[in-house]
Amino acid sequence: LSGSANLGADAALYTPDDIMAGRLPDGPTIVYDDDHYYMGSVVAELLKSKGMDVTLVTPADVISSWATYTNERWRAQTKLMEMGVELKVSQSLQSFDGACASLACTFTGRVTQLEATSIVLVTARQPNDALFHALQKVQLNSSGKTFKSLRKIGDCDAPAIIAAAVFSGHRYARELDEEIDTDNPLKYDRVFFEDT
Repeated sequence: LSGSANLGADAALYTPDDIMAGRLPDGPTIVYDDDHYYMGSVVAELLKSKGMDVTLVTPADVISSWATYTNERWRAQTKLMEMGVELKVSQSLQSFDGACASLACTFTGRVTQLEATSIVLVTARQPNDALFHALQKVQLNSSGKTFKSLRKIGDCDAPAIIAAAVFSGHRYARELDEEIDTDNPLKYDRVFFEDT
């Protein structure tokens, strides 16, 4: 989401977490997908299946652009079109006042208006790292080394899909007793061979 986007204080704003917890918007809704994988399509499908008027808006030039790499994009877009979800690509959210959103074309900058009463923001999430920082303080305030290893992984480091969390845990386990070379950030990509 553009840092310059002006979202009204009284605007009805939702996240995918709200939707999955059953807190649903009322009235015409924009799903603003700046995540570019499956979540925007899933949320739009769910809301449309509840009988809502839904428009999926993305600054990318295709729906679910990252899903191209997993061969899901065509299926997701086809389903949305079959369900009657309106799709708007190459549109960046500029403002929303609770009744109307201003969208700017990512190519021309031309601004258009889209009426809606709610927006579901499928954008970046903040890490859930409170426990890490609390443990870090314990480590710093103790006289000895309290923990052998303390690192952020998974959603603590960067919220993402389940596959990324699994990879993060796997990488941590592989590197657990290794000296980490901070000058070589791609170390986890190398292939490990066992001597036979």
